[in-house]
Amino acid sequence: MAKWTEEEIKVLKENFGVKPIRVWAHLLPNRAHTAIQKKAQYEGLYSDLRVGDYPAPRYDPDLPKATDLTFTELWEAAHAFQRMATELSTRLDPVDIYLDVNKPIGLGFIADIHIGSVSTPLDQVRARFELMREQPWLYLVSAGDTIDNFLPTRHGQGMFGTMFPPELQKELVLDLYMKMEGRWLALVQGCHEEFSHDADDFDFTKYLSSAVGAANLGFGGQINLHVGDQLYQVVVRHKYRFNSSFNYTNTCKRLREREYPNADIVCVAHHHQAVIEQMPHPDKDRIYIRPGSMKGPDRYARSLGFKDTGAHIPTVILWPDKRQMLSFLNLEEAIEVSRGWY
Repeated sequence: MAKWTEEEIKVLKENFGVKPIRVWAHLLPNRAHTAIQKKAQYEGLYSDLRVGDYPAPRYDPDLPKATDLTFTELWEAAHAFQRMATELSTRLDPVDIYLDVNKPIGLGFIADIHIGSVSTPLDQVRARFELMREQPWLYLVSAGDTIDNFLPTRHGQGMFGTMFPPELQKELVLDLYMKMEGRWLALVQGCHEEFSHDADDFDFTKYLSSAVGAANLGFGGQINLHVGDQLYQVVVRHKYRFNSSFNYTNTCKRLREREYPNADIVCVAHHHQAVIEQMPHPDKDRIYIRPGSMKGPDRYARSLGFKDTGAHIPTVILWPDKRQMLSFLNLEEAIEVSRGWY
């Protein structure tokens, strides 16, 4: 085989990869296809292609490549976004709240209303809120699951037990909670609010907290409640570990031991059974609360054998001039006691 001439190599380099060999090989009439391919490999025009493969594409202009400067700027932008996103968050833990009073106040705990469920007695719920509104000494904490909010993306079968769509459920809760505007201390995110957060990143607890002027504790946290001259540390979560069917307040006690050792009141919702326990400790008395539910026994609760969950609204009376707590499972009992000073 004759040696490749400089002219042939020039033709090869100018045309290789631009068109298939079968189209431009006539420019090298004295060279077979296999010879052209081998020469292309020898000249480095092929990368790792086998003889007979089409060549890799060539780009004009060259493909852009990321530079170190580009990545440096990207990291800086990402860090700046994180800082700004964090500043937009309204979640607090802990939060200090001051009540400048010279008389005892009541602190009521509400959870698991589940507005929208066919099992929630709306007439009773509205009556309870009207009763609370009539008590000027009563302040409230909401421990989650204000709405039923079953979505196709989460527990879709729960939609069969709802009366109206999630949007309207949220509107009704807002209307209900606005009746107690100025009396809410803090709100906590529950499982059913989280359904919306998971589905479309809408944080209903953040929205509701802002609307009623209350602290947003996210999934839970501590309220440093200054009542007059006294400080009461109140811990609230919608749910926590260490639940027991024999000791309903076990989860509250473990939460205090593990995360909030100085807490005076610990409230954990979620399990729909109302319990309040005032217990002496070596350093001070403490109160453990499971708020129960206004929903009543739905299909799921009845399948587990529950007949009632009790819309009790556990309430604790707190004194401003001395450290004294008086706990009630039922709001009505606390109201009876309050008549002595209001």
